[in-house]
Amino acid sequence: MMKPYREIAKITEPMRKFQEQWAEQARAIQKAIEPTLELQKKLAEPLKDFQKSFENISKIYSSIPKFENPFLEHLETFKEIGERLKEYTKKTPEYFLLIAQHGWFIDLESELNFPSIVAHRIQEKKVDTANELLVNYYKTNVGRIFESLIKRHYNRIEILESIKKSYEEGNHILLIPAVLTQVDGICFDFTKKKFFIKEKKNEKYKFLPEVIAELEKSAGNFLELYLSPLQNQTPIMAREQDVGMFPCKLNRHKVLHGISTDYGTEINSLKVISLLKYVSDLLTDLDNKTLSTIE
Repeated sequence: MMKPYREIAKITEPMRKFQEQWAEQARAIQKAIEPTLELQKKLAEPLKDFQKSFENISKIYSSIPKFENPFLEHLETFKEIGERLKEYTKKTPEYFLLIAQHGWFIDLESELNFPSIVAHRIQEKKVDTANELLVNYYKTNVGRIFESLIKRHYNRIEILESIKKSYEEGNHILLIPAVLTQVDGICFDFTKKKFFIKEKKNEKYKFLPEVIAELEKSAGNFLELYLSPLQNQTPIMAREQDVGMFPCKLNRHKVLHGISTDYGTEINSLKVISLLKYVSDLLTDLDNKTLSTIE
């Protein structure tokens, strides 16, 4: 689950250490072969003269393999990989948050480069193109997504199957509130805390989902890459008075309290489905590995 996303988090630190080891070995080998390289250089001119007298000497000499340092060659490859991983870990939280501020959440079973592709479209002011990419992705994968959700949250099978049927029938007005309740529900199943109940006592998490404290406690280094949408305000969970600051106006409070009446569209259905899948990905993966047991 959540591969290849979690694998990136696992290999970043070992890769950095591996690069350092390769660099140290390469320096040692380079120092050790310096006399050989110097001798090879000194022999070059005499061999040229020798070649004039003996026509075939060049063929013999060329058949002798020259010493090469494979460590240095591979070191450059690992260095390039390391730089790309460093860039990935730096940019991914930014991409996830930017996308969430436009109402979408990334499926952690999608391709690794998908968030960057979408985020770049948004940064280029091509929001319609970004929305089109996300709509196409979730429409294409909605069947697989509900299969995963039902398998993970089997105690909610009737509700999830009804939500899936509502999507297939285009009943977005009923689907969206139902999905939002299930986001709270699956959070409660795993942590005994809810997603849309805001933390008010702890200043660090004020007005953020109360579940974030439990996720932070369990996520470790994994947190730095994929939890940014939960560590910051996004339109779906913002206070009613703060929704206007976001490009997306879909807001849980306004939907469930009857304030919004024009929310029932397919794109909004896909947005809340993306949220449900994202939260499910985090909770089930962390539960399988590190999530604290709640009594």
